[in-house]
Amino acid sequence: MTLERVETGISGLDPLISGGFPKDSLIIVCGNPGTGKTIFAGSFVYNGITQCGENGVYVSFSEDKRSFYKFMEAFGFNFKKLEEENKFEFIEMVTGREQIQPEAMATVLGVVQRLKAKRLVLDPISAALNSFERTSDARALVHTVFSKITKAMGCTTLMIVEVPFGSKIIGLGMEEFVADGIISLEKRELEHSLLLRELKILKLRGTRIQHAVLAFTLEGGFHVFRPIGPEAFRSIKGRYEIVPHGKEYFSLGICDLDRVVAGMIRQGAYDLLESKIMLCFR
Repeated sequence: MTLERVETGISGLDPLISGGFPKDSLIIVCGNPGTGKTIFAGSFVYNGITQCGENGVYVSFSEDKRSFYKFMEAFGFNFKKLEEENKFEFIEMVTGREQIQPEAMATVLGVVQRLKAKRLVLDPISAALNSFERTSDARALVHTVFSKITKAMGCTTLMIVEVPFGSKIIGLGMEEFVADGIISLEKRELEHSLLLRELKILKLRGTRIQHAVLAFTLEGGFHVFRPIGPEAFRSIKGRYEIVPHGKEYFSLGICDLDRVVAGMIRQGAYDLLESKIMLCFR
């Protein structure tokens, strides 16, 4: 039996996960601070509304609406317009040290039902879970989301989990057993202070995963790079657009690479290309 899919709309991702997330699934998106979790989740909701006609709700336990809208505008997402069209709603539920009350989740349920929303984000759910003194209460919250929203209302849900630096545990360690999928966003520094961002698919129910680790960028939005292989070249049609040279500098033919070298290839200069012995240039 083929699972019905929900397109994420995130550039480059859907073809690598059989067309999208399983419909009515609960997906954990985890990572250290600054790895791109909020822009991933925002893209999922925004693309769902604008590309798939699926209304969305974004619940934030750590950020106010004004800050969220301003942050998303930098990536070209006009959530205020979608809110005015009754297609989207942002719910502020900043916890601090206060425990999440049952009435709060009832509010979320009511908004999802009123908008007939098919996409929901809880960001970060770890803030809500940590507000409980007893683990059993936190577990009950996760099961409420899973049973009453994700499954009963047919609402594909992303739970954002903040992972502290140095920690190997996702949240309280029990969310991962309930979730249908786990996406880990990571970043690490390479030589010469270059930054590599990676999306790791740790779990995705009913999905054949050929590439579990994918590079991505936040330059101009959340874009996943397709792994290089023979199949990637077979799908190329036509010619690449030529990148023009500057007045004093040559282009390397790749805009992103030109920004990295920042005009190092000067006209009339000698440049040394150094590579490892086993690298093939053919």
